Amino acid sequence: MRRLVISSLKGGVGKTSATVNLGRALQRAGHVVGLLDVDATAPTLYKGLGLDKAPSLDLDSVEAKLLPFELDGLYALTLASHYDKHSKQPAVLWDEATLIRAMQELVRDVIWPPLDYLILDSPPSSSGFMQALFDAMTGDIYGTVLVFQPSDIAVEDLIRTLDFIKIKKVPVVGLIANMSYCLSPSGEKFWPFISPEVNIGSICEEHGISLLGEVPLTPSYYMINLEFDKIAKSVIDAKPLVLKDSMLTKLYKKIAKGAVKAAVGRM
Repeated sequence: MRRLVISSLKGGVGKTSATVNLGRALQRAGHVVGLLDVDATAPTLYKGLGLDKAPSLDLDSVEAKLLPFELDGLYALTLASHYDKHSKQPAVLWDEATLIRAMQELVRDVIWPPLDYLILDSPPSSSGFMQALFDAMTGDIYGTVLVFQPSDIAVEDLIRTLDFIKIKKVPVVGLIANMSYCLSPSGEKFWPFISPEVNIGSICEEHGISLLGEVPLTPSYYMINLEFDKIAKSVIDAKPLVLKDSMLTKLYKKIAKGAVKAAVGRM
């Protein structure tokens, strides 16, 4: 089973929609797919999939295990699944240690059917929670798929995301440029936001990551599915790479180099 983590340190870039659409596209390509929302404080996958009931438990196991929902052949579970449509959605005010334990249980205590892909929707954070998530999946993670909106205001968050991924030594499958452009009635592409558009291709090339696809901002499911089918093929064929030389590593090297020079100068 290939475990993919959908990542971005910036909120609002569409990680949940990318999770669902990539899952559906991989399913259309003939794969069995599971979706897991590990964001305990703002789980949106539950609403995005139209779930309205609590999950079932496998009471035959030694410890009760959660059973994922099955939606037209796609399997899914999220922390918000514990609340049905008649329940209020409370704010989650747990401390980080509690959040981490809940995430570890969610990753560990779910009985999935035989899957080809398990896609995890993660929160926009480089906190101890996200570090614990990657640590909990050490050796089991196939790679991370970055989701990015190609605007200048999001570039710094992308660079920070890449630096975090480098420090944690998580393989990178590639990047999805979400809300990448709009189409005019005449078929011309245009940028719909006030923030200037950036060249996402050059950013990917500069940092040695693959551009998996550019998803338009459109109400057309046909266009979105078409792009995600291409993205799914790229994910299937991808060879995830562990990026090197994080900013922290470069800083350590710079300090070490300075110390060596100082030592040599004292000789």
